[in-house]
Amino acid sequence: MASDELSCDVLVVGGGVTGVAAALAASRSGAKTIVLENKPFVGGNATTGLALHTFKSKLGKQVVFGIGQELVDDLVDRGGAVGHIPYGGFVHSVTPVDGDHFRILVTEKLAEAGVMIIYGVNAVGVDSEDGAILAVKVAMKNQLRPIGAKVVIDCSGDADIAVAANAGFRKGRRETGKMQPVSMLLRCFGTENEKVFDAMGQGEVAMATRPDHPVPFPVYFRGSLSKWNDEVLEQKIVSNRDHMVFFNTVWPNQLNINTTAVFGVDGTDPIALSRATVELTRQAARIGDFLKRNVDGFQGTHYVPSAFAGVRETRNIEGQYEITSEDVLSGAKFDDSIGEACFPVDIHDPDTGQVSLQDIGGDGSFGLPIRSLIPKGLRNVLVAGRCISADPIAHASTRNMGACIVTGEAAGVAAAMAADRGTDVPELPVADLQNELRRRGAYVNGSREPVGKA
Repeated sequence: MASDELSCDVLVVGGGVTGVAAALAASRSGAKTIVLENKPFVGGNATTGLALHTFKSKLGKQVVFGIGQELVDDLVDRGGAVGHIPYGGFVHSVTPVDGDHFRILVTEKLAEAGVMIIYGVNAVGVDSEDGAILAVKVAMKNQLRPIGAKVVIDCSGDADIAVAANAGFRKGRRETGKMQPVSMLLRCFGTENEKVFDAMGQGEVAMATRPDHPVPFPVYFRGSLSKWNDEVLEQKIVSNRDHMVFFNTVWPNQLNINTTAVFGVDGTDPIALSRATVELTRQAARIGDFLKRNVDGFQGTHYVPSAFAGVRETRNIEGQYEITSEDVLSGAKFDDSIGEACFPVDIHDPDTGQVSLQDIGGDGSFGLPIRSLIPKGLRNVLVAGRCISADPIAHASTRNMGACIVTGEAAGVAAAMAADRGTDVPELPVADLQNELRRRGAYVNGSREPVGKA
């Protein structure tokens, strides 16, 4: 290959949790795989310490396996996770992870799988013809260059590549275009977690142990600033009374805190998102200082805001099938399912940030049809992660990391199969894809066992 040429079988755009799963699946299938990431690290939101929501349905049945379970098992071995811990709150169980351990692990796994990672780049357009992307235009330092690929997987979160190739999409709510607020995690070191729960905790608490800490300690709980309503409003720490705070960790003396929000931000607008990042960093610092001054268990701690804003909602592509609210709230299953999701509908109101939750119907999980990963009119493109084809209610479940890993892995396998066979993605036999996913240990339509020949 000449120095100015880059090409591959499968090009993954976006190296968050979805892109990691997609790239691992594709490369392990024998496809020459490149993953593009605009940050200087891979792992996305999981590197902030957000819990990997969620592997088990409300009834306690696990439906997320495959690469997702592999990552959790390896993190447990390294001390970077504590497994799936019963919670009893809005989900059956939670899967907290250490963000730094997650980043190290997935970087190593991609390297071991032979994936080429290109950091610090932005995909800015495509060359396409007759519904097929021939190359993705990438802005690198001092240059703009094309990367050719047989199949492209859009794991950008914003459907950037699919939209550049003229895929249809919806952005935010159909009536108003409003999107859920953006947030930023705050990580606190030197905490006394039991004291924090006693001071702020509300409802259930998930307790876990570690080999180096056999006494159970809190790893996931919800808290409130209600005791300090007057002070937090007067000092403009937050903008509403009874402000909710969500905590998770895998350590007895560290906490990840999810409580910031900026409203009215279009996550596809880099200027708007940059301004929001400034405000979120300020918010996180104000909250960290307030906790240190006022809440037992935070004295003597130090804190670090996340390096980037977390975006909940932007575009969803118009796919061959749109997952609907009815599908989610009834626990629908599909003949062409490539996996299942089980996190409840989790909507942060675009105007107030108030969280509303709705359980998944039926047996507590719903199917993810491969059609929802295939943009209408495109031949060699898949999307995975939060930009799959789903209506606003369904999106509030599918945007979460458990489902993102499932769709990422399925997209990676499908892309590698299509590239190897020289087949357009929509023409790929679904039964072959499902069987291959089962062979790898994924849970597809109630089974992890291959049917017939793979």
